[in-house]
Amino acid sequence: MIVLPNRLNELLNDVDEQRAALIAVDFAEHAIQIQASLVHPRLLEVTTEYLSAGREAISAGRAHQRLIHADEEYFRASWEFASRFEPTQLGNSAVMFGCQRMLEEAGARSKAARVNPTCQYIARTAQSHVGRWHAKHAAEGADRRRADRAARWEEARWQLLHVISLVPNPFEGGDGEA
Repeated sequence: MIVLPNRLNELLNDVDEQRAALIAVDFAEHAIQIQASLVHPRLLEVTTEYLSAGREAISAGRAHQRLIHADEEYFRASWEFASRFEPTQLGNSAVMFGCQRMLEEAGARSKAARVNPTCQYIARTAQSHVGRWHAKHAAEGADRRRADRAARWEEARWQLLHVISLVPNPFEGGDGEA
């Protein structure tokens, strides 16, 4: 049997740091979109902006005012809507994976508050969130554990296919030999 989370983990070990950070944001965004009904609309809006600003900063290799503002807004909204913000914590972890050092260098974050998420952690947590969401929303009389496991597997499949779709072809652009 192919164990998708294991294959995904192997692939993520081979991805460079910047691409892993972008992938982590994609994983978080996908899981949050699935669970959007659990999140207050304002918090969802702020989280979406936070992920987008994080993606932009990762691509640029530095924090910018948009990220700093989005970071502040995310934390303000997460306190305001604390009872409905669990799915968005994954987005924060993804942004911290890719942007924490940048935010520290910009003076927007303290090194004392450092967290050390990994892309693999984001992937596993996204699978878990999606599984729980599907179990909770399973049809009446359905086996909720089975629904959870099936949804986790499908999320791992989506993640695996997503990573594969992002891997550049080494034979395009003159970098590889034909």
